[in-house]
Amino acid sequence: MRSVIWYAVTRRTAAPSARRPTALVVVLLALLALLGCLVGPAAPAMAGGGPPGSDQEPLAGAAAAAPADPAPAVTAAAVPDPDLPGPWKIGYRTVRIVNSSSPGRVLVTSLWYPARANTAGTSGSDSAPSGAPATAGTAGTTGTARAGGLLGANGPTGANGPAGGSGAAAEPGVGGACPEVAAAGPAGLGGPGQPAFYPLAGNVGLPSASAVTDAAPAPGPFPLVVFSHGSVGSRTQSAFLMEALASHGFLVAAPDHPGDTMADAAAGREERQLNLATDRPRDVSAVIDALTATSCPNAPRVRPDQIGIVGFSFGGFTAIVSSIANLPMPADVRIRASVGIAAATSPLPAASLAQVRVPTLLIGGTGDRTVPIPENNDRAFNLLIHSHPRMTVAITGAVHNSFTEICRQAGLLGAAGIPAPLGMQVALTSAATCWPPQIAPADAHRLANRYVVAFLSLHLRGDDGYARYLTTPDAGDARLATVRSSP
Repeated sequence: MRSVIWYAVTRRTAAPSARRPTALVVVLLALLALLGCLVGPAAPAMAGGGPPGSDQEPLAGAAAAAPADPAPAVTAAAVPDPDLPGPWKIGYRTVRIVNSSSPGRVLVTSLWYPARANTAGTSGSDSAPSGAPATAGTAGTTGTARAGGLLGANGPTGANGPAGGSGAAAEPGVGGACPEVAAAGPAGLGGPGQPAFYPLAGNVGLPSASAVTDAAPAPGPFPLVVFSHGSVGSRTQSAFLMEALASHGFLVAAPDHPGDTMADAAAGREERQLNLATDRPRDVSAVIDALTATSCPNAPRVRPDQIGIVGFSFGGFTAIVSSIANLPMPADVRIRASVGIAAATSPLPAASLAQVRVPTLLIGGTGDRTVPIPENNDRAFNLLIHSHPRMTVAITGAVHNSFTEICRQAGLLGAAGIPAPLGMQVALTSAATCWPPQIAPADAHRLANRYVVAFLSLHLRGDDGYARYLTTPDAGDARLATVRSSP
């Protein structure tokens, strides 16, 4: 059994050979040697209160909006630049989902969603923001979301718990398949109408500069994207990307995988990697089940025919296998596109990769020694023979944790309440990630946003205008990303 490494700095084990037998047990056992791919939860830029100078309009209260017709495909001229924040305001809330295939697995799940531009009240028009794709038939409804089970009471503990733990409680009998749980943060930070709060340890964390807790949701429906975090990670570890997707018109759901979070490791309750390799894809399916169930208040805002998955590291492995059948894991045929970021695909045999039949994007860093590009992205690209289209993006100078919020978390070091071992690992990982010769964190995040937003907009929504962004970038960015694609 591997020892716990809080944040991966170097990889000390080699990936198994691609020529190994294809039996699933071999694949799963290989994971035991692979996963040193650990990062902490996300921490956008500022600590201890709302971000000064933020242009995010506070959104108080949430209205239960009527479903609307899907937005029409936009023309190339009207496509928002995926490198930049999109036209939608961003809402954030946390829900509790029970994995019915394993009732003891309670999935505390963060939701980022497009929010209404005008939130002065809880009734009236749920209009799209200026510059957003238009929607037809978007009449609003009256009443408060709390009555519909969408709002949970705020308090200093709750969904996020110590360092994002999963011991949350929800309002009993309210919220159907996806009851909301209490927001976390000291002295009400992160409560309704406040910047979303992403904890590092207990009440130590940072508020978002753009997402607002329980902002009034736009009516949608919108494509659903499920995010799977890295080993011993957090559902908010790549919040920059979740926020980017929501601002471009996606509803994003990111569950904590029980037994494989930072809080679980701290408490000594890690699950065996062999079990997690099958439990994680089931968690993904459970999230899709819950958010499309008629009893879930969020279901009217989900396009059940436009569902994708994004994963980081071990979550990238999860993203790839979720759409294929490998006993005892059934394929989830609702998944229409997969994105793996620094995805640990080397344990997957050729026969498994050949089963993938959805569009696939793989993003990696040329400096990643934890999940190196040749053994993972390049090998998978060559073996994903039935994935149409498939793409890889190699980001020059990016390392494993360039695609997380570790560099922002480093700003919290020295705060009271951060355990010494955790603080040491944040310091070590940020030192290996955040300064030259590594790519600037802002560039790594911007390029990840560009390719993920454009890929999912094209292959889930069918917005052809985004195809022009799925190439090697022009001018100054050309040296930062190399794109390989196959129809």
